[in-house]
Amino acid sequence: MLMGLIPPIGLEIPLSGYAVDVPFQVNVLGLIKLDFKGGIKYRVEANLGSGLGGVKLKVLGFEESADSPVLGKVTLTLADVDTTPLSLLELVGHLPPTFRQTTFLDLQVTIEKPPGGGPPLVLSNTKTFTLINDRLTVFPPRGSVYQLQQPVDLAPVGAPNQVVAQILAFPITMSHNP
Repeated sequence: MLMGLIPPIGLEIPLSGYAVDVPFQVNVLGLIKLDFKGGIKYRVEANLGSGLGGVKLKVLGFEESADSPVLGKVTLTLADVDTTPLSLLELVGHLPPTFRQTTFLDLQVTIEKPPGGGPPLVLSNTKTFTLINDRLTVFPPRGSVYQLQQPVDLAPVGAPNQVVAQILAFPITMSHNP
């Protein structure tokens, strides 16, 4: 394993994140573009025993928010730190060192002004929200773009079959925020 490249177990790593022009599909409104800003915090939990090496990362916190003239504030937060699968930082190449980081998130999405009025609408993802960057040359990242692996359906909490919105893409630029 390449010492110094892989963060040590126990280290907490805060990152800032910006996602611009995120296509947010709301069933009754159609497509809305949102600009999210916020951050994520990881803790290195364990070494990976397979491949070229790497570590498992626990997401301790995640919050991104966007302001929309139609929906008010749209906020993505980590739903449950204890049920979200551990994320991965894997060494995939030696010369130059290249990493693949896969972040798994279970989200709670709050829409301040839902279409049709009423109190804020709280949604959750029906499948795990997965962000990937498979060409990292350094970790923690500095201005690296992660992509959503597949569109994510959003449904009211407790009603996973009633999909009312989708996040179609989430190109987020992550940077270490010491």
